[in-house]
Amino acid sequence: MKTAWLRKEGSQELLLLFNGWGMDRRIGDHLLRQSELAGLSSDILLCYDYRSLELEAGVMMEAARYARITLVAWSFGVWAARHTELPPIARAIAINGTLFPVDDRKGIAPEIFEATLATYSEGSRQRFYRRMCGGREELALFESMAPLRTAAEQQEELNSLKEQLHRAGAAKSALWHYNHAIIGGRDLVFLAEQQYHAWRGVPQTVIADMPHFPFFHFTTLQEVLECIR
Repeated sequence: MKTAWLRKEGSQELLLLFNGWGMDRRIGDHLLRQSELAGLSSDILLCYDYRSLELEAGVMMEAARYARITLVAWSFGVWAARHTELPPIARAIAINGTLFPVDDRKGIAPEIFEATLATYSEGSRQRFYRRMCGGREELALFESMAPLRTAAEQQEELNSLKEQLHRAGAAKSALWHYNHAIIGGRDLVFLAEQQYHAWRGVPQTVIADMPHFPFFHFTTLQEVLECIR
């Protein structure tokens, strides 16, 4: 797993972000700029690239020093966060993802996942991004924060996630749980109906017009956190 300190200024509170599959720090940098303009005060640590699910020892020690940690996870990061050894988490929000990421009723249909893995390429990547963003206009906006990674590297990460899913099962026992799920009604990756099933019994915020990529609707991290206040 790769990590990046987006903000590290001695706050007592850490915002721990688990990005989606295939991403890098560019989405985090975009969110940081917008959130700082809105007065964000917490430190922020971003996690991405789930070819490994281990935090570096030094990062783990630094994160454990914070008095309070809030976790926000998007897409495949929702599952990855639960299978990563973390310091105590005070509250956690899942956005457009589940603890059953490859599942007929609670995640991505296995045949769709397998087809994506088998055919992923530089050409199919743009089609996936358009589906993720919800349309051509949104895709054009996403280009300014799209990850600077090759399709081959993203495919390798997806294959690693497949192997880790087979080894780990759906939900590892942890000392924390997700307090809230944010569900996009226009999500074409983790369909809204699948998310409803996966988060039964967990408080939910449903945003009818939000696609899989949530950061056009939520322009700051503060707006995400408002969902559980």
